[in-house]
Amino acid sequence: MSIEDVISIGANCIVQIRNRFFLLVEIEVEAGNVAFEEFVFIRVSRQEARTLLDAGVHRCEITTRVPRSDDVEVEFICILIVDGEAFAVFDVENATDEAVLVEIPLAAARRLIRRGARECTVIDRLQR
Repeated sequence: MSIEDVISIGANCIVQIRNRFFLLVEIEVEAGNVAFEEFVFIRVSRQEARTLLDAGVHRCEITTRVPRSDDVEVEFICILIVDGEAFAVFDVENATDEAVLVEIPLAAARRLIRRGARECTVIDRLQR
C-alpha cells in the first residue's frame, strides 16, 4: 500500500468572501480501521488565488440552497464564519467530489455551533 492509497486530496477550490481568498482542501485518510476526511480553508492572497485559478483550480460554488438530487450524496461538514458572513459547508459527491458553501444567517450559524456543529478549520497564512 502506497501513501497515495492512504492519504489523498478530495474536493478543492478557491472561494472569495468579500476581499478575502481561501483555498479549500479536503484531506481524505483511509488505512485499516482509520478513515476520516477533514476540510481545511487556507487563506491566500489575491495573487495566489489568481495563480491557482489560472493553474486549473476551480472556484467553490456558493449558493443559498443545499444541493439536492437523487444522484448525489451530500454531507454536511462544518460552519465557516468570515467577516460576519456565515456558510454551511457541504461535501457533494457524484461523478466528481465538490465542496459547496451555502450562505446562512450568522445567528443560525452560531446556533448550529452551540448545538454541536463543527466550525471549519481555517489557516490564515497571511497573518505573520
